[in-house]
Amino acid sequence: MRKVNLFTAELPAISERGTIAARGARLAPKLGAQKIGAGLYEVDAGRWMWPYHYHHGVEEWLYVIEGAPVLRDTHGERTLAPGDFVCFPSGHVGAHTVGGPGRIVMFSIGGWPEPSVSVYPDSDKVGIRPGDTGVRGLDDLDFPREAAVDYWYGEGSSEPAEPPKLVRQPAPGYSPVIVNVDSVEAWPSEREQPDGYRRRVRQLGPLLAAERLGATLCELDPGQGAAPYHCEYGREEWLLVLAGTPALRTPAGEDQLARGDLVCFPDGPEGARRLLNRGLEAARVVFLSTQGFPSVREYIDQRKMMIRYSRDHDAVWFRLDGEDASSYWEGGLV
Repeated sequence: MRKVNLFTAELPAISERGTIAARGARLAPKLGAQKIGAGLYEVDAGRWMWPYHYHHGVEEWLYVIEGAPVLRDTHGERTLAPGDFVCFPSGHVGAHTVGGPGRIVMFSIGGWPEPSVSVYPDSDKVGIRPGDTGVRGLDDLDFPREAAVDYWYGEGSSEPAEPPKLVRQPAPGYSPVIVNVDSVEAWPSEREQPDGYRRRVRQLGPLLAAERLGATLCELDPGQGAAPYHCEYGREEWLLVLAGTPALRTPAGEDQLARGDLVCFPDGPEGARRLLNRGLEAARVVFLSTQGFPSVREYIDQRKMMIRYSRDHDAVWFRLDGEDASSYWEGGLV
C-alpha cells in the first residue's frame, strides 16, 4: 500500500515567477492513481500558487490542510481555514487562484491524459492541452488570444480572425461554496447496519455543487468499520484521514493510518480495501471517487458482486457461487 501524509510530505524547492511562487508536488504518480489527479502545494503570505485561471473539461476540488490561504474566485477574495473544501466546476464560473499562507491539496477529474483547455483571464491567454499525443512539445501550448486566426488562414485566406467577444460574468447567483469538512455533521445510514459495520456518512458532492467527482464523509466509532472488504471495477477511490487512527486492510495486509494520510485505491482487485477503527476514539475520513456508471463492486470475502447503474443508487446483487443474493448483507459478514 502506498500512502502520503499531507502534513509531513516534503515539497520541492520553490518555483518563482514574480508574485507567483509556490512549492508543489504531484501526488497521483506517488499513489499509483490513474483517474483522479492531485497536487500538494504550499505558498507563503503575499504570494500566489498559480495565475488566475479556469479549465474546460476539468473539475477541481481544493482542500485546505494548514494555514489561512486566500481564495480568489469570480466573486473576489476570501480567506479559507483548515478543513475547507471548495469545488471549481468546468468553465469560466470555476475561475480561481490561491494565495498564502497555507498548504493545500488540489484534486482534479478530467484533463490529462484527456484533452482540456485552460484560460487565463488576467493575461487574456489560452492554454491548449491536447492530452497524451506522444508528440514532444504538443501537449502543453499557451497562446495570447489575440493570436487567433481564421479557420482558413494560410489555406485559402490570409486574413486574421476577428477577436471573439467574450462574456465572462459569473452565472446569476453562483458563487463557489465553501464547506468545512471538520464541522459538517455526518448522519447514520438509513440502510441496516450490523454491529461492526455501523458508520455515519454525509455526501459532500451535492453540498459543493460538484458534478464529476464524488466524496463521502464517514465517521466510525471504536470497534466499527466501513463496507465489507471489496474492490471496484470502473471507479477509482481515494481515502483522506481527517481524525483518528483507523486500520486499513488491503491485499498487502493491514496498516494503521494517521491524520493527514492519503491513499489511492485503483480500479480492480489491486484496490481491494476495508477500513476499520481499532482505536479508542472516533475516526473521521473522506472517500473521494470517480462517478462513472455502471460500476461494479466485488465483495471478495463474501463472494458477492453489486452492480450499480444510476446516481439514484439503483443496484443489484449477485452471489458469485450462483445462489441468489437479494440484500446487501445477505451471504454473511467477515
